Amino acid sequence: MGGLKVLVAGCRGQIGTALTQALVQELGEKNVIACDLVESDPAINCQYEQLDVTDGAKYRSLVEQNDVSYVLHLAAILSSLGEKNPKLAYDVNVVGAQNAFEIASDLSCQLFMPSSIAVFGGDKFPKKQTPDDVILQPKTIYGVTKVFNELLGDYYRSKFGLDFRSLRYPGVISSQKYAFNGTTDYSTEIFFHALEQQKYSCWLGKEQALPMIYIDDCIDATIKFLKTPASQLNRSTYNLAGISFTPEMLVEQVQRLIPGVQVSYDPCPTRSKIAAQWPMSIDDSAALADWGWKYDTTMYQLAKKILSNIDAEYKEGRTLVFEEEEHTSSDELEPAFEAIASQRTKNSPSKATPLDGLNINMV
Repeated sequence: MGGLKVLVAGCRGQIGTALTQALVQELGEKNVIACDLVESDPAINCQYEQLDVTDGAKYRSLVEQNDVSYVLHLAAILSSLGEKNPKLAYDVNVVGAQNAFEIASDLSCQLFMPSSIAVFGGDKFPKKQTPDDVILQPKTIYGVTKVFNELLGDYYRSKFGLDFRSLRYPGVISSQKYAFNGTTDYSTEIFFHALEQQKYSCWLGKEQALPMIYIDDCIDATIKFLKTPASQLNRSTYNLAGISFTPEMLVEQVQRLIPGVQVSYDPCPTRSKIAAQWPMSIDDSAALADWGWKYDTTMYQLAKKILSNIDAEYKEGRTLVFEEEEHTSSDELEPAFEAIASQRTKNSPSKATPLDGLNINMV
């Protein structure tokens, strides 16, 4: 990525914060412009500009005046918050994204815009080892807008030659305390409740399997993808698998690391409905074939990494147990999903919903 000047729109979110830091290390602070809604952020260690991505004129001006060559458009309203405010999600995820496409195309920039497993939905795709190309019938405004982003990116790539790239992120886990608005955020929140209260009530059912990835690994994958020559990429959007697990599997590791934690399950109807539409596990073999990405970790390694990187202040006075373990490939978790997948298929509603007509084949 040497010689590039990058603008990160939406730099203060979970992904944006970590990716901005990684880009500063990769390119130097003079080659990264970080943008978000607030007027200033002293924690940002590069040029910072206030930006509402729905303001196309301001967005264009920042890209043009700073000689930006790569736009990383991360601004988005996620699944749970989007269901509470669909109009806001549309404005940010569609209008803001359209601005990014027009600006990048007009000014000959490369454009990265992450997608999500939220693009999947309905009952017309395999929930286990979901491939890149399937029928997409998302049931959330977030998922619908991300399908729009993917397809518009394909259009701009074929029509105007735009170097558009996107990764379908799984649930992203971090070690930071933030507003837990995402459907998969229980996987981070549980550690803070375990440390502070010694108990946790999970908003998903104990057998709700979903794919996840740790934030540092997600950033590594993103940087690797951004650095890959366009000639090696056979598509604009790629699945990113991570490791799939259920809340019950994660709870077992949390209790192993933080003895005495009590966990109950009180599934949230909204979040559970969203999660049930998503894949249980992802096939990202195209990413391996085209740009060499493979994620290999275990449940214990993941949980240990999350806990180890949580600020020390949250761990004061707590008894923590870190053990050595034999390496077990994440592929060995797959048999545990067989019964769950079978049960989920059996319980899937057959009645059509208003979005069942949105049959989009990513070919």
